Amino acid sequence: MNRSILIAIIIAVAAVGWLLTGVLGVDGPGNQDSANASEGAAATATTAPAAAAPPASRHEPHKPSVRTRISESTPHAVQITVRGRTESVRTVEVRAQTQGRIEHIYRKKGDRVAKGDPIARLAAGDRSARLAETEALIKQREIEHEADRKLNAKGYRADTQVVAGAAALDAAKAARMSMEVDIAYLTIRAPFDGVISSRPVQLGAFLKVGDPVAVIVDQDPILAIGNISEREIGQVEIGTPAAVVLIDGRKVSGKVRFISPIAEPSTRTFRTEIEIDNADRSIRDGITAEIMLEAGSVQAHFLTPAILTLNDAGVIGVRTVDRNRQVAFVPISIIADGPDGIWVSGLPPQVQIITVGQEFVREGQIVDVALAE
Repeated sequence: MNRSILIAIIIAVAAVGWLLTGVLGVDGPGNQDSANASEGAAATATTAPAAAAPPASRHEPHKPSVRTRISESTPHAVQITVRGRTESVRTVEVRAQTQGRIEHIYRKKGDRVAKGDPIARLAAGDRSARLAETEALIKQREIEHEADRKLNAKGYRADTQVVAGAAALDAAKAARMSMEVDIAYLTIRAPFDGVISSRPVQLGAFLKVGDPVAVIVDQDPILAIGNISEREIGQVEIGTPAAVVLIDGRKVSGKVRFISPIAEPSTRTFRTEIEIDNADRSIRDGITAEIMLEAGSVQAHFLTPAILTLNDAGVIGVRTVDRNRQVAFVPISIIADGPDGIWVSGLPPQVQIITVGQEFVREGQIVDVALAE
């Protein structure tokens, strides 16, 4: 076959194929334009309603609602309450000051005594005879000393002999005084008004110097003893009034008479003594007591415990709102409590406290406020 004829056949086949592609194919240029046109129409149909809709309105974020009330501070007496006990103002163990056998007992255990009352008496023994001997020696020394003075005036006695005679006389007088004191010690007497709480000696017992005879307790006035913490001791001073409630329900009053300058090492508390009148001796030593001390006054708010809350750090306080309705947390200190509520310090003189909803808001949040009547 001629080469030119072959080339013409190939061109003809290619032309027919191209024509067939344009008529039957879905991806040809014409069909592509139709597809694009259809997609554009669909997009127009889809977006038309959105374009016609009005723009969405902007709403403020939801604010929680709380209920509040206005609280104003008032002066409140600060009271320090401690547990303690009663204690006698004086307790003394009376001891023998000389030795001897007990020949008479005047008082028994439980008796009340006045200062100077005899409790017991020791036998005198030979003390009277030794006192008489000392009296005789004094008279002898006086005669000798007088003779020495006269002879010395005439030049027959040296000055040293006169001085020695005077010293001997003084020694004899001192011996007499010692005997008189020893005889006075034979009668054992009460050192102050009180009650004999113990008397271990019996009639006929022999006592040496220092042996116990009786224990005397002075119960007027009586003391109420309490230990105050180092945080509160600065609020108490000598003369501070105190109320003392005894275990049997009796309530008595007194004043602070002593505050220890040194804390007890184990508890870091300070011993405090309250003096209470006990003329009738009705308050006994060792009774459990509750001591309430007046420690001045502070500005405080009276709240119900239900409105208290804790912050993230575990600090107790209340949540408040300001003029801009913004929530704040204010730490407080509880200074007193009672059956109807608590007294707290740490708040401003006037404050708006959240009473309902405080657990569902946080610091800095803006809230809707409903003020309680």
